[in-house]
Amino acid sequence: IEKTVEVCKKVKNQYLDAGVKIAVENHAGDMQAWELVELIEAAGKDYVGATIDAGNATWTVEDPFVSMRQLAPYAASTGIRDSAVWEIENGARVVWTNVGDGNVDWEAYLDFFEEHCPGVPIQLETISGADRPFAYLEQDFWKTYPQGRASDLAAFVAFAKKGKPYTPPTNRPTGENSESLTQQQQRFDLEESLRYCKERLGLGIKEG
Repeated sequence: IEKTVEVCKKVKNQYLDAGVKIAVENHAGDMQAWELVELIEAAGKDYVGATIDAGNATWTVEDPFVSMRQLAPYAASTGIRDSAVWEIENGARVVWTNVGDGNVDWEAYLDFFEEHCPGVPIQLETISGADRPFAYLEQDFWKTYPQGRASDLAAFVAFAKKGKPYTPPTNRPTGENSESLTQQQQRFDLEESLRYCKERLGLGIKEG
């Protein structure tokens, strides 16, 4: 984080002169939303903002809505996808899914986003099928998040309690692993997410 802040500061004048922002994405590894807020504040929120990724939030044991609320004041862009999250013996399991197939309450999410992030574009980033367990009930897990916040974990646990084990759509292409199958699945995932966003959430370019 410190090195990223240093790099940002070195190019500050170029970005201010160009009238654009560096949009740093919340990372799906070990950087939670509150840490990205600290990064942006340290670098300078006049030229550094956030790319809010709803999927990445679940891979840092965060409720996407809670993560988005923390990052909303700094929003410059987005990358949205859904997540199926449910409890397992030692924590929770997360599978990235097509929009509409996971736990996220998109209507509530987008209502808040529209009110607090006016003019910020919403972009799909489909990586459906990525699957990972998060053993947050085991002590070693917290070596990755030594400063993890109890309130954020509590929100994620509540989020997981609402979920159930994920089953892929029955009409998603299947077969032996191949480049062709991967392309078919990626197209299916994109089209299904686009359909949900347009028909259920009313997203898309508005005419007039």
